[in-house]
Amino acid sequence: GNSAGYNALNAYDSNFIGSSAGGNATDANNANFIGNGAGYNAFNAQSSNFIGYQAGLSASGATNSNFIGYGAGDNAINAEGSNFIGFLSGAYAYYAINSNFLGEGAGAGATNASGSTFLGTNAGNGATFADYSNFIGRYAGYGATGASYSNFIGYDSGINATASTQSIAIGTMAMNNAYTAPNTIAIGY
Repeated sequence: GNSAGYNALNAYDSNFIGSSAGGNATDANNANFIGNGAGYNAFNAQSSNFIGYQAGLSASGATNSNFIGYGAGDNAINAEGSNFIGFLSGAYAYYAINSNFLGEGAGAGATNASGSTFLGTNAGNGATFADYSNFIGRYAGYGATGASYSNFIGYDSGINATASTQSIAIGTMAMNNAYTAPNTIAIGY
């Protein structure tokens, strides 16, 4: 495509398919940039796959990662070894190393969410200090703060939960808006 791989630096053995795909990419060898703007301005993205419109756009520190879907991993910083799959999944994520975000908006804007798995539409969206956590279900863990080592399972579980480290919430809206609830187990609607 037009300007695919244009100005790419240290991007040997890589594939650039689509308008501006991988344009200005730096340190992106053995990578695949497929889609309009995929990986444009990406930095340190060796052995990664950015597939979809603006997937991995301006991503930095995304070695061995897969960003698949419209805007997946857009502006993600320090997301090595991660998989962001779905519309805007992992977009603007910061320190989400070795994480898996699957679903529309899953993990978008998440900060300090390394080793975490967020499955479902907007699961873990905007979550902060949620390292090594599992948020499964639509909006599970949405906006959660201080929820490291926690498991929120169910629709709307753990939304805006604050200071809920090492907690378990199972069920629709379980631990929704919980405040200062570390080491807590909540089961049910």
